[in-house]
Amino acid sequence: MRAGGGPVHVPVGGAEVPVLEVGDPAGPTVVLLPGLTDGLGPVTEPATRRALVHRTVPLPRHRGLVLSHRVDATDARRGEAPSGPSRRAPSGPSRQAPSGPLTTERLAADAAAALEQVLDGPAVLVGHSMGGMVAQHLAAGWPHLVAGLVLSAAPTHADEDVRGVLERWAALLDAGDHLGFAHDAASTSMTGRHREEQLAELVTEPPSPPRRALVDRHLALSAAACRHDARERLPDVRVPTLVLAGEHDRVVPATHAVALAAAVPGARLTVLPGVGHAFHEEARAAVRAEVVPFIERFAPSGRGRGGQELG
Repeated sequence: MRAGGGPVHVPVGGAEVPVLEVGDPAGPTVVLLPGLTDGLGPVTEPATRRALVHRTVPLPRHRGLVLSHRVDATDARRGEAPSGPSRRAPSGPSRQAPSGPLTTERLAADAAAALEQVLDGPAVLVGHSMGGMVAQHLAAGWPHLVAGLVLSAAPTHADEDVRGVLERWAALLDAGDHLGFAHDAASTSMTGRHREEQLAELVTEPPSPPRRALVDRHLALSAAACRHDARERLPDVRVPTLVLAGEHDRVVPATHAVALAAAVPGARLTVLPGVGHAFHEEARAAVRAEVVPFIERFAPSGRGRGGQELG
């Protein structure tokens, strides 16, 4: 598959994980695990693919693999995993995937199983918000896949405040109030002129109602994020780690990043001033200034270590 095309559907446990390749196919590989926006906008959606191709992340000198989180039909209906045996990544020192309700640990197991099939060596892993929750488990349980780790706006666990925001958004979407959800998400995630611009755009160009299947997908992922707790696993993360936070984040306050950086051995913490949860949109230059040198330092160079051709 060439960068910028459609996603490849990697088989995992009787289902599929969509993997989209963007950026420079010959560059070092960076794996991107998206946040909760992946619920309504997985990489199977054309609008999501267009946005990813034209944004500054992944970086033009790197091969980016964007994984959408796997949500089974049963997960989408009830937030529970299908019955049957637990799954394990195909090879390497992988931990067994837990069964039961959809969790960030099970999402990590699914992502690891997909990465085992598309990587031939470790890659830098970048996870934002819920993607950062999943990345914590993935780096702890499948270290042979991870050369470096960027955890962006992610907590060690979902406390009452984090759950309160996610449950409020889930209730709005479940009730069919997609405009109320979009307004609340923009108001809570952004700051300053970026928030005002986003709110104004919702008035002039309101989004179309999402399909119910995507709403159910969002609800399942939201429930998994609300269950997140990686505190016992974080000391097992033994790769170079960069923790990023927004000073005025109202979804995952910066205090969570302080705790996260303290829990991961050797992690480096950067709190970006004056921005909120969507700091990757509000402060792109500042984020690039942190992330680019980290990736260039720790990403294995060339496709011989970074990955193989998809498709």
